[in-house]
Amino acid sequence: MSERENILHVRVTADDAETLRTLLREEPLDVGGRPRETPGPGNEMTIEAYVPRGRADRLERAGVSVDVLRDATETGHARQAEVGRGNRYANADEVPYGLGEMVKEEGPGG
Repeated sequence: MSERENILHVRVTADDAETLRTLLREEPLDVGGRPRETPGPGNEMTIEAYVPRGRADRLERAGVSVDVLRDATETGHARQAEVGRGNRYANADEVPYGLGEMVKEEGPGG
């Protein structure tokens, strides 16, 4: 398995909408929603995005700041560790809890 860069969840804040548009044209991002105006005076716009660790520093420039909210890769690994390893549907009398895996079997209804 090859080593991949961790993905960071970041908040990008630009001085105004045009600065943010220019950034998004030059550095296409995996954004988590629409841009929003930041509270308070001024015309600042903010957007959340997911970027590889190596690209996060390249986003900062005049009129643009980047705040790392979390390491999304590490969060994903932590959530995956919560998932059980056995077949949660093995005993038909037990009520399943938590995350599971659907296993399709051959035969009637499968």
